[in-house]
Order: sequence, then C-alpha cells, then structure tokens
Amino acid sequence: MSSATDVRARRRDALAQRLREGVLGTIDVHTVYIGDRLGLYRELAKAEATAGELAARTRTIERYVREWLEQQAVTGLLEVDDPAAPAGERRYRLPPGHAEVLVDRDDLAYSSALARMMVGMVRPLPRVLEAFRSGAGVPYADYDADFCDGQGETSRARFVNLLASEWLPALPDVDARLRADPPARVADVACGTGWSAIAIAEAYPKVRVEGIDLDPYSIEVARRTAAGAGLDGRVRFEVRDASDPRLEARFDLVCAFEAVHDMSHPLEGLRGIRALSVAGGSVLVADGRVAERFAAPGGDVERLMYGFSVLHCLPAGMAAGGGAATGAALRPAMLCDLASDAGFGSVEVLPIRHDLWRFYRLRP
Repeated sequence: MSSATDVRARRRDALAQRLREGVLGTIDVHTVYIGDRLGLYRELAKAEATAGELAARTRTIERYVREWLEQQAVTGLLEVDDPAAPAGERRYRLPPGHAEVLVDRDDLAYSSALARMMVGMVRPLPRVLEAFRSGAGVPYADYDADFCDGQGETSRARFVNLLASEWLPALPDVDARLRADPPARVADVACGTGWSAIAIAEAYPKVRVEGIDLDPYSIEVARRTAAGAGLDGRVRFEVRDASDPRLEARFDLVCAFEAVHDMSHPLEGLRGIRALSVAGGSVLVADGRVAERFAAPGGDVERLMYGFSVLHCLPAGMAAGGGAATGAALRPAMLCDLASDAGFGSVEVLPIRHDLWRFYRLRP
C-alpha cells in the first residue's frame, strides 16, 4: 500500500470510528433525557432500587424502566450490584459523583439540563434544512420548551455559583454600587428564563432588577420562578425590546449574557443597551469564548459553539430577515467593532476565567 493510500485509509477509519462514538454519545444524551424527565435519577439519588421498585416510585412501567436501567448500567452511568442476578432482582445505584452531574441543579457539573437542551435543539431540524434552501430562518419560538428550559437550566448553576461571587466582584466599582444606596437599578437584556436576574437580586438585597426578553414563554417561566423565590417585588420581567425608549437612561448596570451573538441586529441591540445606561453606568456583556480568529480544526469550545450556531443560533438570528447573521462565533474583534459602531468609547476584555464565556465591559 502506498503512503498516500495508507494515510487515506487511516483517516477513513478514524472518521468512521468518530461517528460511531458520536452515535453512542447521542444515545447517552437521549437516555439521560429520559432519566431526567421521568425523575428516575432523582429517585436513585435517594436510594438504590430494582426495576420494579423504581417503576413504583416514579409511576412508570417496570418493563421500560428495566430496559433503561440495563442500558444505563451497560453504558456506565449506573452501577448494578450483581449483573448475574435475575433481571427483576438486580439493584441499581448512582455511582459516587454522578448525582452532581445528573441530579444536583446547583452543582457546576450539572449536565442533565444540557441533555434536555440538545433534545429540544434538534427537534426543528426539518425547518433548519428548509432554511438552508430558502435563506430564511427558524424563529426562536419554534424551539420548544425543552430547548428553552434546558438552556436556562444549563446556565443556572453558573449564575447561582459565580455571578455574585466572582464575576461582578471582578468589577469593584459595580459591586460597590449594587450594595449602596440609593438602590441600584439593573437591566438584564435577553434574560431568558430569568436566572441571571434572580441571582443578582438574591446576592444584592437592595437592587431592583428588570429582565427583558422578546420570548413570551421565557418571561412566563421567569415570572413564576421569581415569585417562587419570593423576589417578585424586586425583580420584574417583561416581554420588551431593549430599544424601547421608555427604558432609556434608567439603569446603573446593564447585563447581556450570551445574547449579542443571537441578536438579528446586534448593532441596533448594542445601541439600545447603551441607551439604557445612566450617565456613569456600567455595561457587562458575556459571550462565547470562541478563538480570536478562525482556524481549522478547532478546539472543543469552538466545535461546541459552531454546533450550536448551525443548529440554532444562526437560524434563529436570521428569522427576522435582513439581519447581521452573526452566528455563535462572535469573535472579540467583531464584538469590539460592533460596540464602537454602537457608540461605546471602549471595550475591555475582563480577566474573568470561564471555560465557555468571555466577559466584556463596555464604556460609553
């Protein structure tokens, strides 16, 4: 075999193996979705169980549960005490450390929500295919509750654990203003299901937070969550555009987390964000930690962001028609250019370390 033929064969075999492994990963994501949505992991986190016991505790059908348990044990997500025991007698448990990933919503390792998000992200694939042919987009509303709730829950642990303990304290003047009188006003632009706004309100008892988003379902979820947390008096959620002139010059801090790259018109969106700020106010933007410039092949973060972009971010961003078609790969230089065109005097990349997000402070 010639050298060129040998290289070709190795690449062929490596790609085939990679796709087979991807199929296994896809199966894991979807069976994690089943375990999460039916409460199977939550019950196993309380106590080990046979298939019959778990079915009774979750009001599901034993035969389906048994198949799921066996699959989960075979793939290594669960442990079984005696594989040789009769099927109905085998006892299954979560291995040490797995509850943090599959059950504990407050843990930074929590990933069941990501499985839910991915299941919801691929449901509109036929419409994405049509968008490829027509040049139209796929409206955000076409991505169902699994996507919306999963996306919100995926970010929740970051906001709960890091927003007030690391991210905002990295801006000492902002942190001080949020603790001072008169009470600061905060705008959370494209707030989604509200976890960032809620985390700010819980950490800073004096502030008043207004979350705005164009998606009615997200705002409905955010309102319910805030009411359940006892924060509905200090946190308000509205279906609203950031460019609404009634909001101009009202806020001491304006935040936009993972939002700018999703905007159909990011330049206009940043202009609206700038207009929200009072004189001397602050603007904090977080977006994907993509590479400084395009390179191929890319790292895992780049692969993840481009995957999100193809399946969701670009189609949703193009749904309004005539948009910028930014996609998820919003590189720092591009964001700086957009901010400058929007009237900001400077953009500072903040020394906040996060695997997926890069943080910017925009100054008028």
